[in-house]
Amino acid sequence: MARLNIGVVVGIALSFLSVAFFTAWESYFAIEPIYRSDPLRGVVRLLGSNFSFDIIAFFFSGNLTIIGFLAPALLAWIFVGYISGSIAKGLKNGVLAGIMVLVVILLLWILLNIVSGEDLMALFQGIQLFATLGGILSAIIGVISGSATGGYISGPEEEFY
Repeated sequence: MARLNIGVVVGIALSFLSVAFFTAWESYFAIEPIYRSDPLRGVVRLLGSNFSFDIIAFFFSGNLTIIGFLAPALLAWIFVGYISGSIAKGLKNGVLAGIMVLVVILLLWILLNIVSGEDLMALFQGIQLFATLGGILSAIIGVISGSATGGYISGPEEEFY
């Protein structure tokens, strides 16, 4: 149980900067001026970058390339899922840790959007609705694939009797 909790905490901590790892820190440097003027909005943008890859638009655009598919946000979720799943150890615990990280980050992103005064309803209506759902769907796909791989590779979960 302790490994699961540690995996979730490490996954949450990594998800704040994981997209910046795959963009050579360009996304972080773009958000830094916003963070200096209003730290809460900077954190909201930092968390929002995790949901920036719209997998629905990718498949409907017709421009299907492997480079286009391996977007930084998707790679970030695979990375976070892999690390949290390998710490949690075991396929079941790994997937559980990855899903818990995703749910916490999604809820934190929504909550901080509300607190910072961002227009959250704009993300969930009209054409932006599909982009938001596509970002959440790509996060789900990335974290489940990464955490299942990390949990499986790290070996079976430890049994205590």
